[in-house]
Amino acid sequence: MANKPSNIEDIDGVIPANQARSREAQARLLKAGEQVFARKGYDEAHVGDIAAAAQCSIGSFYRRFRDKEALFRALHIQFAARIENNMERFLAMPQWAQTPTHEVLTILVKNTARVIERHPGFFRALFQRTLAGAGNIYIPALRAADEHSGRLLAGFLRARGEGLEENLEEACIFGLRTIEAALIHRGMRTEATGERAGTPFVIDGLTSMLAGYLGIQKT
Repeated sequence: MANKPSNIEDIDGVIPANQARSREAQARLLKAGEQVFARKGYDEAHVGDIAAAAQCSIGSFYRRFRDKEALFRALHIQFAARIENNMERFLAMPQWAQTPTHEVLTILVKNTARVIERHPGFFRALFQRTLAGAGNIYIPALRAADEHSGRLLAGFLRARGEGLEENLEEACIFGLRTIEAALIHRGMRTEATGERAGTPFVIDGLTSMLAGYLGIQKT
């Protein structure tokens, strides 16, 4: 994971924004890109669409991103960083000291479902890029985010004296990835079926699976 960019301006094709005005335009283009990719998917999204949504000229886009691939990769790096930051903040919440661990896992699964429900287009676009053979560009950052989250969860469980005695980190990483995969699959089908990714039945089932896999008893 050593080659994972530490910020979006380390990405090949993202032109450094050194002035406040340029940073503001970059931020508008990223926000607009997320909206356009969510609405159209990767293949049908065009630079002109993104520039128009950001109220920028096409020339302004190309002064900040080499192409839409560079912008999409910047979005995916931001998304991976958000996963790590959200897990850190979640597990640091003081109210968990008085909350049974099974309930904490339930809320964690609900939060994961909520994020996926808000960004189905991002995952659809990411899936399109992976099918097009670009997975080696995108997978490492998301995998690193999952590993970071799994290690944090393992530390949280150990501090409470719960969870498997051996291989807890590996189990947490695999468990979180499995939950995410199931929710992403449902989230990508939402537009076609009208079903939410995180229905109570799904949340309860996935929480029970995760807790059982990690050796957490429901109290």
